[in-house]
Amino acid sequence: MRAHLLVHRSPRRLRLPPLRRLLAGTRPSSPTGNSSSGADSSVAPSVTDVESKAPISLETKVSAGGVNFSQGQRQLIAMARALLRHSSIIVLDEATSSIDFETDSKIQATIREEFGGALLLTVAHRLKTVIDYDRLIILDKGSIAEFDTPWNLIRKEDGIFRSMCLKSGTFAQLEQAAKGKAAKDGLA
Repeated sequence: MRAHLLVHRSPRRLRLPPLRRLLAGTRPSSPTGNSSSGADSSVAPSVTDVESKAPISLETKVSAGGVNFSQGQRQLIAMARALLRHSSIIVLDEATSSIDFETDSKIQATIREEFGGALLLTVAHRLKTVIDYDRLIILDKGSIAEFDTPWNLIRKEDGIFRSMCLKSGTFAQLEQAAKGKAAKDGLA
């Protein structure tokens, strides 16, 4: 199994509306960690429970360990905290792995807009997530196998990254995105 560590930098701006947009319509999960839509009524509520019909807002109470939220919601809360702290180094380890593709797209747009000016280290397996990053480090068996821009890596004929892109079934889109990023940066 391969792990992929990726790095990205862009200008910083902080606005709360993207957070509200990401959290809008999400619902806290039941105390057992299940989605609130199918919460088990036999589970006794505790003081840390959030009303299952209440949308998540900046005022929503978070219980110890965030057990009143789903894994995806906890990931969103962690990213919101990093935004509000103005962290200069952000480490995202499969930050959107428990989130659907539509929400992932919104989160990726927010990451690009809001985490600018910070060093962003991202571990990801979704190639679309990192194709427009500044540099990619591809690890193979715990060692650095490749390090370059996505555009240079996707053009490397016998490269691991290119092979992954080809196997994804979305090579043309990934190649176009990498080329666009390189052109924007004056590298293509």
